[in-house]
Amino acid sequence: MPDLWLYDQMSRLGALSYRLKIMLVAFLGIHVPLVVVVLYIAALNAEHWGEFVDTLVVTLLATLLGSGLTLFVLSKLLSPVLLTAQALEGFRCDRNLGKLPRHYTDEAGRLMACAAETIDHLETTLDRLEHVDEATGLPNRRQLLASTAQAIEQGSGVALAVVRFADHARVTNAYGNSAAERAMAILARRLGSFVAEGKMLARPGRAELAILGTTDTNADSQAALGFRIRDVVKSSSGEFALGGIVLDPFLQSGLAFHPADGASAENLLDAAAAAATQSGPAMPLVLHSAAATRAARSRFELEHDLRRALPDGQLDLNYQPIVDLDSHSVVGAEALLRWHHPERGMVSPAEFIPLAEATDLIRPIGLWMLSRACTQIREWARSELGDIRLAVNLSARQFLDKDLVPHVRGAIEAAGISPDRLEIELTETAAMADHAHTRRVFTALRDLGVGIALDDFGTGYASMSYLRKLPFNKLKIDREFVHHVDSSGESQAICDALIALSRGLGINVLAEGAEREEEVRHLLTRGCSTFQGYYFARPVPANDLGRAVGLAQLRMQHHRMEHADRGPADLGRQGKRA
Repeated sequence: MPDLWLYDQMSRLGALSYRLKIMLVAFLGIHVPLVVVVLYIAALNAEHWGEFVDTLVVTLLATLLGSGLTLFVLSKLLSPVLLTAQALEGFRCDRNLGKLPRHYTDEAGRLMACAAETIDHLETTLDRLEHVDEATGLPNRRQLLASTAQAIEQGSGVALAVVRFADHARVTNAYGNSAAERAMAILARRLGSFVAEGKMLARPGRAELAILGTTDTNADSQAALGFRIRDVVKSSSGEFALGGIVLDPFLQSGLAFHPADGASAENLLDAAAAAATQSGPAMPLVLHSAAATRAARSRFELEHDLRRALPDGQLDLNYQPIVDLDSHSVVGAEALLRWHHPERGMVSPAEFIPLAEATDLIRPIGLWMLSRACTQIREWARSELGDIRLAVNLSARQFLDKDLVPHVRGAIEAAGISPDRLEIELTETAAMADHAHTRRVFTALRDLGVGIALDDFGTGYASMSYLRKLPFNKLKIDREFVHHVDSSGESQAICDALIALSRGLGINVLAEGAEREEEVRHLLTRGCSTFQGYYFARPVPANDLGRAVGLAQLRMQHHRMEHADRGPADLGRQGKRA
């Protein structure tokens, strides 16, 4: 800048402070002219020098005294600038507010006053940024942890509840971060209206609010607090408008106590957050437990391992034969996913399939499963097993994939098999999620020549009038109703209704999970002749399917002999007694 050219030149004298530079300029400005005058007079009066010595000495002494006093006053007048610089430096380095006077009105006084006001404003702004959440105006995680730590140090019983907005990520993905932040602000106001005085409401995370309070350490007081927190969460739920949509928030909550659930503020907050993730509609508030933390950690580790399972070749398919007792033959098989974990051994599908469905892992796993099943159909067709119809399960997320039908077509064409050798299974619940999509996809699969089965039927809420409009060709009775159907009147009524429904729709019906001869006999008398279950054969690797088919045929032969010995009348009477 033009006004700083002299300062720029002087700043190169790095060894001198700003004060000394000013003193040096003032000193030189006073004495250089005087020295020049003295030298000039001396040159003119060289012959009479002695007459001027006394006068020159007095002049020099008076000048030195005057310049010293001038420099002292000038140094003091520089103090406002230097004090302002020190105050700004102290705030920048140590957040030290310092003290600058604000009552002076000249240029230097206004400099100090403006600097003081600026420092105060910066301190307020930084404090808000560091301790207050912008969207809700609530204390943030840092402030919550500091207040929790202070309460713990005071020795009182500390309770910390975390309330999660479970739909935060979905709202963010669908409508953007600003909409999700507005939703959090609305929920914060709702919770704040119910939080009692003396308790602190904070926002420790993007999708989390927290309530900090004190309580007695006895179980009764803690339980009573838990009920109050639960009521607060319930009262804060309910629909609210968010722009052009109406949102019905799903809130999860967890409660943790010091010192049982956490020795430090950080541990206590983690415990409450972990408990919140375990809550659901049936249990809106969960108290923290060590078991819940271990379960959450195990789930995280399992998800991490599952991400490596497919590329590392740990996943495989087993196959369970499907038998038809009318024709006494094996009419197909179902492909079942298996995970051979290198350390845990066989991981139950009930444990890892829901985890895969809850993440994006189900899509690549499902595509691999479909491709592998089609390849296996081709390999069996070249063996003594011949053409086998193979059923493959689809998850709800896979079924909603707009590219599902092209994927199925691609797998069939890549394997070079007939489409009617493949059957797609979908749960009743997934099929009912989007009626228009289901009808569209079922029609496309039927036109492709692929069979379609509704799996786990009876556990969902399918409309009978809608079912008859869907182009599917098999209905599978859920194992829950097959289990001990020979002795359960409720299961018998449901199975009879489903068998009658399939007969009315003109489709096949299959009972899955048949494990006992009595179950098979009962359902056979009711009109169900197709079965899948341990009674006939267990799921086996591809190379062992021939042996499993042989065992299933032996079981069918045994059952046929039993049927012949008893006669149809005996079986009918047994069915009526059951």
